[in-house]
Amino acid sequence: GFIISLGFAEWTSRNYPSISFYFIHTRMWELLAGSILAYLEITFGRKSKYKSLNSLFTISGILLIIFSFIYFDHKTFHPSILTILPVIGVSLIIWFSEKQEIITKLLSSKFFVKIGLISYSLYLWHYPVFAFARLKLSTIDLNILTILFLLLLTVLLSILSYFFVEIPFRKKASFNKTL
Repeated sequence: GFIISLGFAEWTSRNYPSISFYFIHTRMWELLAGSILAYLEITFGRKSKYKSLNSLFTISGILLIIFSFIYFDHKTFHPSILTILPVIGVSLIIWFSEKQEIITKLLSSKFFVKIGLISYSLYLWHYPVFAFARLKLSTIDLNILTILFLLLLTVLLSILSYFFVEIPFRKKASFNKTL
């Protein structure tokens, strides 16, 4: 399933980019990567016995993610075979990072936990906010201040969505389970 989905992602992203981005058959491999990681952890345990090896894998994961940020651009097909680099990077960090390492402390900080709480809303709001801005403003008007304003607006809408949609929906869903 993993290889087939990744193959679909590679082919579809080159031929039908919108379908590739939004359809599950081209994104399934990303979800399966998490399942494979969970299987490996259950089967073989969380980490290597060697602390230096754990650190090496964690640093490699960080470097793969940084590489993706630096070298991927609007011309990079996504999802595609290249998308495997940040997915492997995240998997390495999840599996090999130690509790006392700076990356674990950073990602466990209140700031990142709160970003994680609104991440789904961020995902849902960012595209319409920026798409609307591109439609209403020319590309010349999208300067750094406008982009910062749009980011702030996206975060604000995400926070509102989290508190007024996600939390009440979750409470209602858990209430319905008890009935």
